[in-house]
Amino acid sequence: MMLRTRNANQAAGAGQDAPVKRAATKQLPLQEKATGAEITAVGEPAAKRRAPLSELREQLSGGLVLESTRKAQQGKQDFEEKKTRVRSNSATDYKFAAADKFAPLEDAIEEEESTAAAGDEQVFDPAPHYDFDAENTGNDFEVPCFAWDIFVYYRQREGAFKVGDYLAKHPKLSKDSRAVLVDWMIEIQETFELNHETLYLAVKLVDIFLQHSKKAVNRSELQLIACAAVFVASKYDERQPPLIDDFLYVSEDAFTKEQLETMELELLNTVAFDLGAPLSYSHVRRLAKACKVDMQTLTLARYVLETSLMYYEFVPASESKIAAGAFFLALKMTDPAAEWMPVMHKYSGYAAEEVEPWMWELNHMMYIRKEGAGVNAKLLTAFQKYSHEVFFKSAEVPLIADKYAIDRPLTCPN
Repeated sequence: MMLRTRNANQAAGAGQDAPVKRAATKQLPLQEKATGAEITAVGEPAAKRRAPLSELREQLSGGLVLESTRKAQQGKQDFEEKKTRVRSNSATDYKFAAADKFAPLEDAIEEEESTAAAGDEQVFDPAPHYDFDAENTGNDFEVPCFAWDIFVYYRQREGAFKVGDYLAKHPKLSKDSRAVLVDWMIEIQETFELNHETLYLAVKLVDIFLQHSKKAVNRSELQLIACAAVFVASKYDERQPPLIDDFLYVSEDAFTKEQLETMELELLNTVAFDLGAPLSYSHVRRLAKACKVDMQTLTLARYVLETSLMYYEFVPASESKIAAGAFFLALKMTDPAAEWMPVMHKYSGYAAEEVEPWMWELNHMMYIRKEGAGVNAKLLTAFQKYSHEVFFKSAEVPLIADKYAIDRPLTCPN
């Protein structure tokens, strides 16, 4: 539901019964989160209604009749030229060849298929008698024919979106300022009622932008960058993304429409318009489905993952490994005797000895958030969100014992 039309909808529906819904918290601008200043909607213009598709088609076509047939050979040549062309953006100098980038991925998938077909002598299957995708045959929503290859592809793509230690390039930024920003982005996701994939992609876009930015970014620019990232991610993941006016509203007009549009284009150029970043959220959901755990355990794992978004130490983390670690921690929190089973090894791609370091580090992170003295202990958006019954009060589930001292810094396992 868009913010600018919310009051009008409530007025129009006065006197009618409405379903009970979790109350939304009032949104605060990023620079005033610590002061408790409220946002008012007085004098805010109403969002524009989208033109019907038929009107847009009429305007775009202008009466032109386009030739619908093409020569097959010419089309194939054009595709090959585009596939091997190197993108070069003068603002970011972010270059790559599409053919070179995707060739290792295709090879990896073909190798996985060939070794799987060759039998157990070449590939180890931790759970050979269980095939989750075969059980979903006929379920088009689960795409069982391609699901395995999709997640092999995701794991191979992680290297293309790996983010390193970029704070040295931005003297005005710090781990704390990034944590405050991500906490605000979580609040934006709740306010706009966006998908969780949108949030995870937006945070990834912010990190990629800050890594590849040629100029040092000031703290005052973070809110604009975050809004542009959420805007782009919403267009990629949402059926109905928020309007620009909505971002201006929640930011109390800290920037203009033109500035947001300019930043959107700069962000897209920085990532070379490649928005298909693998997300830890997708991996943990796949793992939960394959292992057939209940929704409460999955939600607990999501709470751990969402909390990790605020910690700069996990910026370079492998999306699939941190997802496996969060899933294992959720299992341990609900059942201390839980073990990493062969099915989990099969569908995560990692053995127990590879997952355990992530589980312990994430558990230590949760203790730091709860008992530490840093700024993250004061950022409560994710905690309050997952304290609600809608999310099974996951934030109230007791942690397992921490094997590290509370003052030990977080580290990102390999």
